[in-house]
Amino acid sequence: MPEALITKHFTLHQAILGEFGVVLPAGAKVLDFGCGKGAMVEEYVRQGFAGYGCDPRLSDETGRLRQMKAPDYRTPFPGNTFAFVFSDQVMEHVQDHAAASAEILRVLQPGGVSLHIFPSRWKPLESHVLVPFAGVWQNRAWLSLWAQMGVRTSAQRGQSAQEISAKNYEYLNTRTNYLSKKELLHAFSEQFGAVTFAERELLKHTYGGARKLAALAQRIGLIAPLYAAFYSRAIFLRKRE
Repeated sequence: MPEALITKHFTLHQAILGEFGVVLPAGAKVLDFGCGKGAMVEEYVRQGFAGYGCDPRLSDETGRLRQMKAPDYRTPFPGNTFAFVFSDQVMEHVQDHAAASAEILRVLQPGGVSLHIFPSRWKPLESHVLVPFAGVWQNRAWLSLWAQMGVRTSAQRGQSAQEISAKNYEYLNTRTNYLSKKELLHAFSEQFGAVTFAERELLKHTYGGARKLAALAQRIGLIAPLYAAFYSRAIFLRKRE
């Protein structure tokens, strides 16, 4: 991800937190839950925070980047460690949201907050395989239809429709888990009690082409719910004091 885009993600996080009256103090400990290679961790450190990251795919650990244990998403950090835990495009991959929620709650400090941004279940074009509505319909017939019609990711060019549909089926059914709003509410409220869906705040502070949509949402109230249902989810959580 380009550095400028990473900085925009950081700014977006802080703007959404600001909508809930949260300003992280300099040096606050933050955790990227599902950090990948750690680009956002580096950005938080650059911005003056004590940034850490964890991910199940990490094999080479450092002081700041550590492996998350599957399948319970256990992180190698003591309880009550972080003022802020966030994830970006991660929750659609979590197989057990209740376990992930419990771990996030465990490592948050009392009064700490958490923000998670991820694709909606009904997003018209599933982000990973580029098949329409594949967050909902993941059966072989549906995936085969689009593979035969020539739908490909850049990495799938030159592969047969049979190969692609098989790989997409395996990926979607083992590495994604798109929950409905009701299911998300249940998974997170068990641990946190109050769950705030923050798509209005996300849309208000988004960047790029979606800025035009954000301006329209200020005049048309239906825009934000449609954005949440068909594009992106955002969940804000706060641990009790």
